[in-house]
Amino acid sequence: MFETEADIHELQALIERSEAQMGRHMRSIVKPERRLSARQVVGYLEGIKHVAFATVNGRGEPRVSPLDGLFIRGRFHVSTGGHAARLRHVRRRPQVSLTHYSGDDIAVTVHGTATVIGRDDPGSAELEPVYVDVYGSSPFTWGEGVVFIRVEPSEMFTYAAHPERFPA
Repeated sequence: MFETEADIHELQALIERSEAQMGRHMRSIVKPERRLSARQVVGYLEGIKHVAFATVNGRGEPRVSPLDGLFIRGRFHVSTGGHAARLRHVRRRPQVSLTHYSGDDIAVTVHGTATVIGRDDPGSAELEPVYVDVYGSSPFTWGEGVVFIRVEPSEMFTYAAHPERFPA
């Protein structure tokens, strides 16, 4: 877990604001007893989690990519090569969505804005060591122009069929 107490409080406030905006249909599925707290989210999201990362291309068409995601300081992060279409998409239209789910057991969905973090950007110094620890090598050695993409969330929705299985 990479989150500070301040990160967890900020994440909890985001989850609560997002829940308050849910429509009637979503509320009928994601009932209060099926939601996760920020502490449960950060505990569960330790390590690599596979995510569906959605961008929009130049024709306004959605594109979804399966990627590895890491949750660091209350934000999802993915990495991608410098020639990937998703990188072109987020540079032109940074609005993205990302979902991690495991069957009907758990889901965490984030809508927000992508921030591209290259090797020389300040945020890289915090992220690269985490990736090295998880993967055994620096993402910057994986290919040309590799960058991190951080999702700055404007909304976060959580769901768990059995939240008690996800301790805080």
